[in-house]
Amino acid sequence: MELQEAIARRRMVRNYTQEPVDPAAVDRVIDAARCAPSAGFSQGQRFVVVTAPGTRSAIAELGGESHYVEQGFDRWMSLAPVHVVPCADERAYHERYQEPDKLGEDGELAWPVPYWHVDIGASLMALLLTVVEEGLAAGFFGVHRLDGLRELLGIPEGVHPIGVVTLGHPARDRRSGSLARGWRELDDVRYRERWSG
Repeated sequence: MELQEAIARRRMVRNYTQEPVDPAAVDRVIDAARCAPSAGFSQGQRFVVVTAPGTRSAIAELGGESHYVEQGFDRWMSLAPVHVVPCADERAYHERYQEPDKLGEDGELAWPVPYWHVDIGASLMALLLTVVEEGLAAGFFGVHRLDGLRELLGIPEGVHPIGVVTLGHPARDRRSGSLARGWRELDDVRYRERWSG
């Protein structure tokens, strides 16, 4: 599949069949996500793959699935056969930037941008595009109770989960009302040489 086609076909799906997902396909998705860029090649991207129904239900509870159901959506969070929790391991960045080739005269850099978040975002996009290439569907949901998610999955301190990606075979779903906004025009988001207008 061509990249532009994968980008055009990618969307957040909010309902899945109960057809099992091939574990090898999940591994290929994670493998692509781990190859996304990382600052200093720190490789701090981590992924917790969850398939146990009870754990998926607990994650759906933390993600506020009942709120979606009240709005007329399916129980897509708990019914998705696979959850992937992308995490940014900040510790890997600090370790990497203590190494001689990265350590500055004044010690570790001040991290004006937490690049571990940038990098896990790049991994998330690679994951979502690879899902399309695999003929599967995915949906991302934020979990506002991240401490609960961290505790449920045994994620250590210094590792930041950013949300949950549901994976599975797509079923008919209700699309988000946000899509009615449409895409912004290129001229609305692109600035040449400097910010203006």
